[in-house]
Amino acid sequence: MHTVMHLNLRVDPTQYISQIREVPDYDYIHMVRQPKYMIDLSLLNEKVHYLNEVFSPKEYVKRNNISLLHAHHGQLGMLLLPFKEETNLPLVTSIRGRDATLANQPIGYLDNMRMLFDRGERFFPVCQYLADRLIAWGCPSEKIRVLYGGVDLNEFKYRAPHKGDTQNILSIGRLVEKKGHHILMQAFQKIRGKFPNATLTIIGRGELEEYLISLANQLNLGDSFRLLNHLPKDQVREQMTNADIFCAASLEAANGDVEGIPNTLKEAMAIGVPVISTNHAGIPELITNNKEGVLVQENNVDDLADALEFMLTNRGIWETYTVAARQKVEQNFNLVQQLQQQAEFYDELVAPYKVGKRYLVTHRQIDKKILKEAPQPQQQGKYDGETTAPRKKAELARKALIYMQQLQQLQGHQELPQLQQLPQLQKQTKDKVKDELVASNKNEKKAKIQPRAKVNDEKIAYHKKEKKALKAEKVKKALYKIQKLQQKALDEQLGGDHGGF
Repeated sequence: MHTVMHLNLRVDPTQYISQIREVPDYDYIHMVRQPKYMIDLSLLNEKVHYLNEVFSPKEYVKRNNISLLHAHHGQLGMLLLPFKEETNLPLVTSIRGRDATLANQPIGYLDNMRMLFDRGERFFPVCQYLADRLIAWGCPSEKIRVLYGGVDLNEFKYRAPHKGDTQNILSIGRLVEKKGHHILMQAFQKIRGKFPNATLTIIGRGELEEYLISLANQLNLGDSFRLLNHLPKDQVREQMTNADIFCAASLEAANGDVEGIPNTLKEAMAIGVPVISTNHAGIPELITNNKEGVLVQENNVDDLADALEFMLTNRGIWETYTVAARQKVEQNFNLVQQLQQQAEFYDELVAPYKVGKRYLVTHRQIDKKILKEAPQPQQQGKYDGETTAPRKKAELARKALIYMQQLQQLQGHQELPQLQQLPQLQKQTKDKVKDELVASNKNEKKAKIQPRAKVNDEKIAYHKKEKKALKAEKVKKALYKIQKLQQKALDEQLGGDHGGF
């Protein structure tokens, strides 16, 4: 199974995503830049690593058997370029929204993105709208694969729209300008006179929290409005299940920040809640106006108010929308299908990068390489049914084990060898074993081989062959243990924070 190294913004419940941890036939490492981006320590496990603690990309790739690099943001793709150049592994970059715009980006961002377009192998925008933005910036279209985010249809089960007299409007998303919460609040205020029992609930947290609370007071929304902080997933799903209408008033922010396609819209459509949204970014790829829901012009209070009034007035047509919406999600946004699509996109890149052709060397390959460099055993004796090689290998194993004990004593009672001494130590070890094996060959050439009586018993010959194989395996293991001890010494010598890329 191939392993993908995923570099993500942080580790918290929102970034603990299926696109990292559940891609079929691919193992993963969830990489973040530094320990401070490990936001939720309860999610820490042996698969979470820190980029700034990687001293040697080549050694890291070899040790973890990595076949592919995947950055989950444009800037993270730039950050992995030096890592890619040193390891020569293919690099994939997901594009999720703001990284396809110049919104709040540093000077030189576009030039760096063009460099990433040139050197990266694939780009996974989450909608066609963002793919078109990348092409306009100069990304070759043949490097682009649109990869929609998927919805777990087992987690978000369909239920028919509510038939009661409640009028609960729900919106979920970070409290930032592009989510359009302030537009939704103003539109809701315009219809309150016609629908006095209607409520508006917004779930999220972010930089605009104080502003939205102040706006609610200015609009005199009173108890009809609730602003809830970030909730656990199960509580968010419960709120969505109890909603009558879901609204995502997405818009392009003043600084150019845009959406891809809000996942909350897909989830509401999967669960059977009628949806209202805007003609923004990739949303029309999800919703066709008056088919799977209602779309209005973005950043337009009056249009959104009219849509809310239309939906609340025409409750009888809700199920027409929700059935079509569920079908759309099942066809194009099913998590299982999208993860399989992601695996197929990976396959396009991994096939040319076979194990052993880059830096991916297995332990078995290492053993064979070491044994290949050692002198070959003597040819089969004239009179006996076995070669002389097992005797030499047994002696080599004995000396290798003695050396291992010496190295363990060195680690236990002395300071570890200096970094610059390790290559010399490795060469000395290799030369010593080689010289002793050559000497053993010479001694055996001088020695007179005593003939033995032929053994006709097939059972005895079979046991001898087994013994020979066991001895050969012992020397392999001994040499491999030497290498592991040397590697451990190197790792301990290099321990600590070394910056990173």
